[in-house]
Formats: sequence, C-alpha cells, structure tokens
Amino acid sequence: MSSDPHAAETLNKLIEVCLDGELGYRTAASHIQNTKLHIILSDNAIRRAEFAKQLRAEAERLGGHPGHSGSVAASLHRGWIALRSAITHGDAKTIIAACETGEDSAYAAYEAAVKSNLPAPTRELVEMQWRAVDQACQQLRHINAEIAAGKIYAETD
Repeated sequence: MSSDPHAAETLNKLIEVCLDGELGYRTAASHIQNTKLHIILSDNAIRRAEFAKQLRAEAERLGGHPGHSGSVAASLHRGWIALRSAITHGDAKTIIAACETGEDSAYAAYEAAVKSNLPAPTRELVEMQWRAVDQACQQLRHINAEIAAGKIYAETD
C-alpha cells in the first residue's frame, strides 16, 4: 500500500498518547493502596498497551514508521503522579485526579485525530479507541465523585 504521511503522523501521535497512558496508569497503580483501584488502573494500562499495538500495526499497514516510546511531557506527568502520591501516601483521590487529567489529554488527542482526514479503516479503529478512552474518562470521574462523597474506595479495600 502507498504511504499516507498524514495518517501515519496522526497514528504516531496516538501511539505516543497510548504509551504515555500505559506508563501513567502503571505508575498510578503502583502507588495506590486500594486493591479495586489498583486493578482498574492496571487494566487501563493493559488496554492502552493494546491500543498502541493496534495503532502500530495500522501505521505499518499505511506505510508509516510507528513510534515506540512516550512523550517527554508525559514523562513529566508520570513524575508528577509519583511525586503527588508520595506526598499524599498513595491518596486515592489525588491519584485518580491525576489520571483524569491524563485521560482528558488522551481524549483531546483522539478527538483531533477523528476530526482529521483519515482513511475509512483507520478512522474506524481510531473511533473505537476514542469511545474506550471516553468510557475511561467517565469511569474516573465517577470514581472520583464516589471518593469525594466518601461512599467507596477506602484505602485498603
């Protein structure tokens, strides 16, 4: 297949976003005390790794050269999660809020990609992943609201 530089560039940005999300979620999961939240965050990390793998395959199909590492900005964000969680001793509310920030950023990147001019099969993949990112955003907001209301997620549940 002939190369589509715009689509490959768009996919590379999303690969970076997914790798950033995977590492961010892994960092967050490693600092959280709550077992249920640890599982949710770890599952999100696994999902982002799978998304990156799918996007790499699509970029290669389009004749591009997919990326294999996250961004410098995300490394700083992961460091911020680690710093904040160390200061707050793994406070679930703080960690989930940091994850929300990361998911909001991922959502915006996917939204921009969906609005760009992608070939139909590529667009379908990106839209499917975008819906999953949206679900993760909603899940994190719900968890944060539940934590704020004191309803769930005691530190050692």
